[in-house]
Amino acid sequence: MSFLSSRLLPFAAAGFLLLFPENAPAQKPFSGKLQPGDILFQNLPCGGMCDAIIATTPCANDRRFNHCGVAVKDSGKWFVVEAIGKEVQKTPLEKFTARDTSQKLFIGRARTSGNFRKKAAQKSLHYLGRPYDSPFLPGDSALYCSELVWESFAPHGQKLFSLQPMTFKANGKTHPVWQAYYAALKQPIPEGVPGINPCAIANSPEVRFFSVWKR
Repeated sequence: MSFLSSRLLPFAAAGFLLLFPENAPAQKPFSGKLQPGDILFQNLPCGGMCDAIIATTPCANDRRFNHCGVAVKDSGKWFVVEAIGKEVQKTPLEKFTARDTSQKLFIGRARTSGNFRKKAAQKSLHYLGRPYDSPFLPGDSALYCSELVWESFAPHGQKLFSLQPMTFKANGKTHPVWQAYYAALKQPIPEGVPGINPCAIANSPEVRFFSVWKR
Protein backbone atom coordinates (compact mmCIF):
# COMPACT_ATOMS: atom_id res chain seq x y z
CA MET A 1 0.00 0.00 0.00
CA SER A 2 1.06 3.59 -0.32
CA PHE A 3 -0.75 6.87 0.19
CA LEU A 4 0.79 9.75 -1.72
CA SER A 5 -1.07 13.02 -1.88
CA SER A 6 -1.14 15.13 -5.01
CA ARG A 7 -0.40 18.06 -2.69
CA LEU A 8 3.25 17.08 -2.27
CA LEU A 9 5.47 20.11 -2.61
CA PRO A 10 7.61 20.23 -5.77
CA PHE A 11 11.29 19.46 -5.39
CA ALA A 12 14.29 20.50 -7.45
CA ALA A 13 15.18 18.16 -10.32
CA ALA A 14 17.74 15.46 -9.58
CA GLY A 15 20.98 15.03 -11.45
CA PHE A 16 22.23 11.89 -13.16
CA LEU A 17 22.06 8.43 -11.61
CA LEU A 18 24.84 5.97 -10.86
CA LEU A 19 23.93 2.34 -10.18
CA PHE A 20 25.82 0.17 -7.70
CA PRO A 21 25.26 -3.36 -6.44
CA GLU A 22 23.99 -2.94 -2.89
CA ASN A 23 26.77 -2.62 -0.29
CA ALA A 24 29.42 -2.14 -3.00
CA PRO A 25 32.00 0.67 -2.64
CA ALA A 26 30.65 3.89 -4.12
CA GLN A 27 33.70 4.38 -6.34
CA LYS A 28 32.94 1.18 -8.30
CA PRO A 29 29.75 1.76 -10.32
CA PHE A 30 27.65 -1.17 -11.45
CA SER A 31 28.35 -1.84 -15.12
CA GLY A 32 24.66 -2.27 -15.96
CA LYS A 33 22.07 0.39 -16.66
CA LEU A 34 18.48 1.09 -15.75
CA GLN A 35 16.26 -1.34 -17.64
CA PRO A 36 12.57 -1.31 -18.59
CA GLY A 37 10.58 -3.06 -15.90
CA ASP A 38 12.96 -2.18 -13.07
CA ILE A 39 11.08 -1.31 -9.87
CA LEU A 40 12.01 2.00 -8.28
CA PHE A 41 11.54 2.31 -4.51
CA GLN A 42 11.42 5.48 -2.44
CA ASN A 43 11.03 6.85 1.07
CA LEU A 44 8.94 9.94 0.49
CA PRO A 45 8.67 12.78 3.02
CA CYS A 46 4.88 13.11 2.81
CA GLY A 47 4.19 13.46 6.50
CA GLY A 48 2.35 11.24 8.96
CA MET A 49 0.81 8.94 6.36
CA CYS A 50 4.17 7.99 4.86
CA ASP A 51 5.55 7.47 8.37
CA ALA A 52 2.60 5.19 9.16
CA ILE A 53 3.27 3.10 6.04
CA ILE A 54 6.88 2.59 7.11
CA ALA A 55 5.89 1.81 10.71
CA THR A 56 3.29 -0.82 9.77
CA THR A 57 4.93 -2.43 6.71
CA PRO A 58 8.59 -2.96 7.62
CA CYS A 59 11.29 -3.73 5.06
CA ALA A 60 14.19 -6.10 5.45
CA ASN A 61 17.78 -4.87 5.76
CA ASP A 62 16.78 -1.59 7.43
CA ARG A 63 15.28 -0.23 4.21
CA ARG A 64 12.48 2.31 4.56
CA PHE A 65 10.15 2.34 1.56
CA ASN A 66 6.69 3.82 1.25
CA HIS A 67 6.35 4.12 -2.53
CA CYS A 68 7.32 2.29 -5.72
CA GLY A 69 6.80 2.42 -9.48
CA VAL A 70 7.83 0.77 -12.75
CA ALA A 71 10.57 2.12 -15.03
CA VAL A 72 9.64 2.59 -18.69
CA LYS A 73 11.46 4.17 -21.61
CA ASP A 74 9.72 6.30 -24.21
CA SER A 75 11.40 8.12 -27.11
CA GLY A 76 14.80 7.73 -25.46
CA LYS A 77 13.67 9.18 -22.12
CA TRP A 78 13.05 7.42 -18.81
CA PHE A 79 9.76 7.59 -16.94
CA VAL A 80 8.22 5.89 -13.94
CA VAL A 81 4.67 4.57 -14.13
CA GLU A 82 3.24 5.11 -10.66
CA ALA A 83 -0.02 5.38 -8.78
CA ILE A 84 0.22 8.75 -7.05
CA GLY A 85 -2.14 11.60 -6.30
CA LYS A 86 -5.44 11.00 -8.04
CA GLU A 87 -4.44 8.41 -10.65
CA VAL A 88 -1.83 6.21 -12.32
CA GLN A 89 0.51 8.44 -14.29
CA LYS A 90 3.80 8.43 -16.20
CA THR A 91 6.28 10.62 -14.35
CA PRO A 92 9.66 11.77 -15.73
CA LEU A 93 12.46 9.94 -13.93
CA GLU A 94 14.07 13.22 -12.82
CA LYS A 95 10.85 14.32 -11.13
CA PHE A 96 10.39 10.92 -9.49
CA THR A 97 13.90 10.81 -8.04
CA ALA A 98 13.80 14.43 -6.88
CA ARG A 99 10.93 13.75 -4.47
CA ASP A 100 13.07 11.67 -2.13
CA THR A 101 15.24 13.99 -0.07
CA SER A 102 17.84 11.30 0.70
CA GLN A 103 20.90 10.86 -1.48
CA LYS A 104 20.35 7.14 -1.90
CA LEU A 105 17.49 5.51 -3.78
CA PHE A 106 17.01 1.90 -4.77
CA ILE A 107 16.29 -0.03 -7.94
CA GLY A 108 14.82 -3.50 -7.63
CA ARG A 109 15.24 -5.86 -10.57
CA ALA A 110 13.00 -8.91 -10.80
CA ARG A 111 14.88 -12.18 -11.18
CA THR A 112 13.22 -12.89 -14.51
CA SER A 113 14.21 -12.52 -18.13
CA GLY A 114 14.66 -9.09 -19.64
CA ASN A 115 11.79 -9.88 -21.98
CA PHE A 116 9.49 -10.59 -19.02
CA ARG A 117 10.45 -7.26 -17.42
CA LYS A 118 9.85 -5.41 -20.71
CA LYS A 119 6.37 -6.92 -20.90
CA ALA A 120 5.74 -5.84 -17.31
CA ALA A 121 6.78 -2.29 -18.24
CA GLN A 122 4.43 -2.33 -21.21
CA LYS A 123 1.59 -3.67 -19.11
CA SER A 124 2.06 -0.89 -16.56
CA LEU A 125 1.27 1.63 -19.31
CA HIS A 126 -2.16 0.04 -19.79
CA TYR A 127 -3.15 1.32 -16.35
CA LEU A 128 -2.49 5.01 -17.03
CA GLY A 129 -5.42 7.10 -15.89
CA ARG A 130 -6.76 4.49 -13.45
CA PRO A 131 -7.96 6.18 -10.25
CA TYR A 132 -5.91 5.95 -7.07
CA ASP A 133 -7.15 3.25 -4.70
CA SER A 134 -7.49 5.28 -1.51
CA PRO A 135 -8.96 2.50 0.71
CA PHE A 136 -6.36 -0.04 -0.53
CA LEU A 137 -8.99 -2.65 -1.37
CA PRO A 138 -8.44 -5.41 -3.95
CA GLY A 139 -10.87 -6.41 -6.64
CA ASP A 140 -11.71 -3.02 -8.17
CA SER A 141 -10.31 -0.96 -11.03
CA ALA A 142 -8.52 1.55 -8.78
CA LEU A 143 -4.84 0.97 -7.97
CA TYR A 144 -2.39 2.02 -5.27
CA CYS A 145 1.36 2.10 -5.94
CA SER A 146 2.42 -1.44 -5.04
CA GLU A 147 -0.83 -2.86 -6.39
CA LEU A 148 0.11 -1.33 -9.76
CA VAL A 149 3.50 -3.09 -9.62
CA TRP A 150 1.83 -6.35 -8.58
CA GLU A 151 -0.59 -6.17 -11.50
CA SER A 152 2.11 -5.17 -13.99
CA PHE A 153 4.29 -8.16 -13.14
CA ALA A 154 1.72 -10.59 -14.48
CA PRO A 155 2.17 -10.23 -18.26
CA HIS A 156 1.06 -13.83 -18.74
CA GLY A 157 -1.66 -13.83 -16.07
CA GLN A 158 0.39 -15.48 -13.30
CA LYS A 159 1.58 -12.79 -10.88
CA LEU A 160 5.22 -12.75 -9.80
CA PHE A 161 4.50 -11.36 -6.33
CA SER A 162 2.09 -12.86 -3.80
CA LEU A 163 -0.58 -11.01 -1.85
CA GLN A 164 -0.26 -11.06 1.93
CA PRO A 165 -2.67 -10.20 4.76
CA MET A 166 -2.50 -6.44 5.23
CA THR A 167 -1.84 -4.98 8.64
CA PHE A 168 -2.27 -1.44 9.88
CA LYS A 169 -0.75 -2.16 13.27
CA ALA A 170 2.59 -1.28 14.83
CA ASN A 171 3.65 -2.96 18.07
CA GLY A 172 0.34 -4.79 18.18
CA LYS A 173 -1.84 -1.66 18.03
CA THR A 174 -3.56 -0.02 15.09
CA HIS A 175 -1.53 3.04 14.12
CA PRO A 176 -3.44 6.25 15.01
CA VAL A 177 -2.86 7.68 11.53
CA TRP A 178 -4.66 4.71 10.00
CA GLN A 179 -7.49 5.06 12.53
CA ALA A 180 -8.01 8.68 11.50
CA TYR A 181 -7.59 7.90 7.82
CA TYR A 182 -10.27 5.23 7.64
CA ALA A 183 -12.55 7.20 9.93
CA ALA A 184 -12.40 10.01 7.36
CA LEU A 185 -13.20 7.52 4.60
CA LYS A 186 -16.06 6.15 6.73
CA GLN A 187 -14.81 2.63 6.06
CA PRO A 188 -13.58 -0.14 8.34
CA ILE A 189 -9.84 -0.74 8.44
CA PRO A 190 -9.19 -3.74 6.12
CA GLU A 191 -6.95 -5.52 8.63
CA GLY A 192 -6.06 -9.00 7.36
CA VAL A 193 -7.46 -8.44 3.88
CA PRO A 194 -5.03 -9.70 1.17
CA GLY A 195 -2.94 -6.88 -0.24
CA ILE A 196 0.56 -5.75 -1.14
CA ASN A 197 2.92 -2.96 -0.12
CA PRO A 198 6.32 -1.64 -1.26
CA CYS A 199 8.26 -3.60 1.37
CA ALA A 200 6.43 -6.83 0.58
CA ILE A 201 7.74 -6.49 -2.97
CA ALA A 202 11.17 -5.35 -1.80
CA ASN A 203 11.41 -8.30 0.63
CA SER A 204 10.55 -10.82 -2.08
CA PRO A 205 13.33 -13.24 -3.09
CA GLU A 206 12.23 -12.49 -6.64
CA VAL A 207 13.93 -9.07 -6.45
CA ARG A 208 17.60 -8.08 -6.31
CA PHE A 209 18.71 -4.54 -5.50
CA PHE A 210 21.04 -1.90 -6.84
CA SER A 211 21.86 1.26 -4.95
CA VAL A 212 21.17 4.52 -6.72
CA TRP A 213 23.09 7.62 -5.82
CA LYS A 214 21.87 11.05 -6.85
CA ARG A 215 24.53 13.58 -7.73
